[in-house]
Amino acid sequence: MTTPSRNSLRIKFLRVLRPWHRRLGLASALFILLLTLTGVAINHSDDLGLDKTGVTQAWLLDYYGIAAPRHIAQFGQTSSALYITDNLLWQNQQMILEAADTLISATYANNMLVAIDAQQLSLFDKQGQLQETQSRSTGLPSDLLGLAIIDNRVWLNTENGTYQADEQLIDWQQATLPTGFSAWVSANNDIDQAIINLARSANLSWQRVMLDLHSGRLFGHLTIWLWDLFALALLMVSLSGFWIWLKQKPPR
Repeated sequence: MTTPSRNSLRIKFLRVLRPWHRRLGLASALFILLLTLTGVAINHSDDLGLDKTGVTQAWLLDYYGIAAPRHIAQFGQTSSALYITDNLLWQNQQMILEAADTLISATYANNMLVAIDAQQLSLFDKQGQLQETQSRSTGLPSDLLGLAIIDNRVWLNTENGTYQADEQLIDWQQATLPTGFSAWVSANNDIDQAIINLARSANLSWQRVMLDLHSGRLFGHLTIWLWDLFALALLMVSLSGFWIWLKQKPPR
């Protein structure tokens, strides 16, 4: 009487176990697919350019808490404009400088591009390649306030007066502004809204998103627990599959 009873319990247990084995197997398959795709993306992030591609989706930037820049300025016309967003300088919608402090002004001078923050001057060629950075240690005046190009010479407005550079932009001498000087380089009133999203995207790459999704940290602590449950489901699928195979194995 004992053997039929045990066989009956085994059959009932198998009937209950098989549907759960299939459900857990499907969930686990989706989880493994996600891990596989994100893992491959992470391994080949350099080839895919994920480390250099910024996220432009506003909802995802909002989720990461990446706010719009507080200081936005446009210098020149849209087709060849220079943009400042906090400490970033943009040319042709490409970021060419990440300064230590908030940038103040930027403009073209002859075959150069000049940008300043309060303590530094950055010099580029017209293609946006950084050529030189000047600071107080190299003789640059401190506490900069503004920038101007007068007769192809770079002038700086500072808290301690105005300074003029020599032709090689090496030596700075305190000088009086020439007669007829109009104004320091100032930003346009109109701002290209696309640059705001670009500035936000500079703080979040797709590589970071893939890493967070792969590790389960994209949606915070709840996702980490969910990833743990998926891992447990994989374990259950393995154990239940082995048990079903063991019980259905034909006798020798």
